[in-house]
Amino acid sequence: MDIAPEKQQRVGPWRRHLGVSSKTAVMASAAALIVVGPLLCLMGISFAATVALLLVASPLFLIFFPVLFGAACVFGLAMLGFAAAGAMAVAGRFVVAWVLRSAADGRRDGDGVEREKGTDWAGYIQLGPYHATHTQQ
Repeated sequence: MDIAPEKQQRVGPWRRHLGVSSKTAVMASAAALIVVGPLLCLMGISFAATVALLLVASPLFLIFFPVLFGAACVFGLAMLGFAAAGAMAVAGRFVVAWVLRSAADGRRDGDGVEREKGTDWAGYIQLGPYHATHTQQ
């Protein structure tokens, strides 16, 4: 696909590869200006409003910073408390499921091994770890 040098210079290298005519390029540019123009205007208005609000809010932020910081700390600690409560609820749910599953398995065995393990563990808890470590000496 050889193009004569005079035509190649007139058409340009990018349109030669894409097969775009001059009329199509002009129409695409006009459509782009129609779409981009209002968007650029809205962007400028939004930027100007943001700068104006920042100029108004900066002194207020400096004045009320101690109150806002305290409120943010209280809010953060409250969220931390809710997260801890949720973690404990999930852990409690798994412990209850484990206890119920272990009780159901012990009832099916019927050999009293689970009851004996529970009795040993209860005795250990009643005596405490201090008594258990000092009586072995």
